Amino acid sequence: MKKRHLLLALLLCSVFLPKVFSQDDSLNQEDAIEKLSIVQFDIDGLKRTKRPYMDSLLNEFLQKPASKETLRSIETKLQGQNLFDQIKVSARALEDGQAAVNISFKEKWSVLPLPFGYYSDGSYAVGLFLMDMNAFGLGCAAVAGGLYSPTNVMGAGAFKKPPTQKGKLGFSVAGNISKTERVLTDTKNRSVFGYDNFYLGFRSSLLFKPTNHTSASVGVGYSFFNPIDSPKVNKMNQWSAEASFGISSSDWNGYFLCSNSLSVGADLYFSDNSEQRFAQIFSFSGQCQQPILERLRLMSGMRGFLSNNLYVSNYVGRASSGVTLLPKNFLTPQIFGFFTGFEAVVAKAKIGMMSVYAIYEVALARDWDKTFYSCHGPEAGVRFYFAKLAFPAFAMGASYNIDENRIQYSISGGASF
Repeated sequence: MKKRHLLLALLLCSVFLPKVFSQDDSLNQEDAIEKLSIVQFDIDGLKRTKRPYMDSLLNEFLQKPASKETLRSIETKLQGQNLFDQIKVSARALEDGQAAVNISFKEKWSVLPLPFGYYSDGSYAVGLFLMDMNAFGLGCAAVAGGLYSPTNVMGAGAFKKPPTQKGKLGFSVAGNISKTERVLTDTKNRSVFGYDNFYLGFRSSLLFKPTNHTSASVGVGYSFFNPIDSPKVNKMNQWSAEASFGISSSDWNGYFLCSNSLSVGADLYFSDNSEQRFAQIFSFSGQCQQPILERLRLMSGMRGFLSNNLYVSNYVGRASSGVTLLPKNFLTPQIFGFFTGFEAVVAKAKIGMMSVYAIYEVALARDWDKTFYSCHGPEAGVRFYFAKLAFPAFAMGASYNIDENRIQYSISGGASF
């Protein structure tokens, strides 16, 4: 019996002890690698994207320890570019006692034709924009195209080269030309007045990245505004100067790229219009996205626009508040919006991810009769995040304005220029 027990013990040791020591060795190796400094990046998956652009993204991680926190920060940085899919990041030791980071991914389709059209109640619109989110393989964004409808003809183009690391400069340029029939409404969606308008505008900005988590810009612009047969508005040449500053951070958890940010901006307008020689604008925005569970996150945000002596041609719509409670044709010189709620992933596949969201919105704006109007209500909808396309998201939703007992629908697509 004793011999049998001894044989059984030896058998068990021969099976399990090598695995235990192997796991311990593996853990010791991982701990050792985490203490090594990163000196190089080995990248697999580059096709259109240029290696100098990748180096500009990753140089901030050189000489940092190859820890899990650093590798996660690298993945977050790459996810934030919205150009790569199936990102895998790992570290290995080099012979000289330093570390290399292995990065593999698949590039998303970054050149996207975006045709669109609609027909409703006898009116229609058609258009086509060509967008490149990775122009020249350097992470630049470019778009050009136009649209046509019986009430609106418009052509536009923009190009943006963002700074990829601290201390570097970037720039953006944009221009558009349009002929439009406009009908403006008040906060209760009642028509105020309308006019036909010819517009030509250009804008350019110099972009700067003081630190890895901050950004700044200064810019100038010119626009020509020529209303047709309207006693309510006047022809105007306008010049502008602007400056902005922002701070942000992001974290990737496998489902969401949660971002926290705060930005402020100021604009000065000069014109040859006797009703507005000089005007000032102050704008601000902020958002907080916090994961609660792996597939669930809390979302909160605010946005505001305040102006002094602004002419009607520069009034802004509900997009400047970040909420959808106000009528789509409402314009105002002062507006503020706040929302908070949740977003949950309901499906994730190779083509992308679908989520549902529910938020509560509050809006405050100055109406056409100079009074201030406030409203509140819920919004809910669905969002699609594309895994293979360098196009951030597409959303459809509906909001309910409790004060006006009014339901509004919205469709939006995400691209930043």
